[in-house]
Amino acid sequence: MSFNALFCRNWQEAQTERIEEMNDETRKQIALTRFKLISPVLAEPRRAQNAYFREQAKEEHHFPHYGPRIIKLSTFKSWLRGYRREGFDALMPKPRNDSGRPRRLSDLEMGAIRGKCKAYPHLTVQKLYENLLQDNQLGTPPICYNTLLRIVHRENLLPEVGRTDVRKRYETPSFGELWVCDFMHGPKVEVGTHLAKSILCAVIDDHTRMIVGHAFAAEETVSALITVLKEAFLTYGLPKRLYVDNGPAFSSELLLSACAQSRIALVHSKPYDSPSRGKIERFFRTVRDRFLSGLSKEVTLDEINEAFSLWLKEDYHHKVHGGIDEKPIDRYHRSLKDVEMKRLTSAELDEVFLMRHERVVGNDATISFKGKIYEVPAAYIRQRIEIRHPVDDREALCLFENGARIAKLKPVDLNENARTFRPDTARSEVRFARSEITQ
Repeated sequence: MSFNALFCRNWQEAQTERIEEMNDETRKQIALTRFKLISPVLAEPRRAQNAYFREQAKEEHHFPHYGPRIIKLSTFKSWLRGYRREGFDALMPKPRNDSGRPRRLSDLEMGAIRGKCKAYPHLTVQKLYENLLQDNQLGTPPICYNTLLRIVHRENLLPEVGRTDVRKRYETPSFGELWVCDFMHGPKVEVGTHLAKSILCAVIDDHTRMIVGHAFAAEETVSALITVLKEAFLTYGLPKRLYVDNGPAFSSELLLSACAQSRIALVHSKPYDSPSRGKIERFFRTVRDRFLSGLSKEVTLDEINEAFSLWLKEDYHHKVHGGIDEKPIDRYHRSLKDVEMKRLTSAELDEVFLMRHERVVGNDATISFKGKIYEVPAAYIRQRIEIRHPVDDREALCLFENGARIAKLKPVDLNENARTFRPDTARSEVRFARSEITQ
């Protein structure tokens, strides 16, 4: 059997991992991981897509249920074609009946792999696999190429090639091509009855340098991020790409799912690579120099947000930007003539950015959420349910099952329940012959 035929056979065996036991949530997690891999090039030309996929095909990716995997170039392309043709559902794995088993190597075979890597440190993993296969040192039957690749990476048997990429200055050609989002830690402000550090979440358009979304919040959470993005999408439309770092809020499932449903390419920068987000970092420096420096020391969270909005309108957007040699507001209006932004209604955005939670329904058909008790249909007693609500309205709770909206939940009204409560009563029978009453 040729190397290519054996490689394909072993790859198919490695992919067969009891998929029939997957539940819907596992399939969704796998689909989100696949979308995360193809997302950065959804809006790119074919040449850029092929170059990106070739680079990704060299790396190992971790998938739910499957574990670490090396994905072929053709597989990336098939995911992209399926997503464009059928949407997010095309990325979910289909149930299958076959199953495979992982194979283990003996100590002698592991020693042969380590010895070969030590003797020939400049071998590629593919060449190493061919040599070991030719010498019958890959077990019976032989392990697949990806298993050997994982062993080499896990034990660091072959030296890794360092980064060879070169950073170049860039600018997208029109508004909405690329939005960059990040957080900035600001001064302490009054939040209710205590002081808390304010954190600015801002979104900048790469072409015009317009700040399309912004808000100071008391926490760096996904809720604060989604509130800003939802307002930006409602005001300016949907961008083609959203460029973020790898923080917890930007790596959340909610943001990934929202971008998948909105067909926005979600691109994460490399870890600890803040220069790649230079435009938003430079804006934060401007905020510190020209806005925070003139701010009063004692302000509330609402006051700093109101002052920041006014500063953007009267100062930043109407001053000549050194990076583009014109005012951001002027470049924005000129760019709109050549761009038609895709838009969603407020109701559609609410549906896209629904916050998700799980609760177990009590015996009295109620759940507790954020300090309040809500009524649930009695059919769900003692069951785990999924509830969702808009990011800016925690009390608009809805019950969902299998992705479908079932009912809107309302807080318990004890007085109303007392008025409508009708306990069942047992029927009494009077037996005159025995002078007794039975229940």
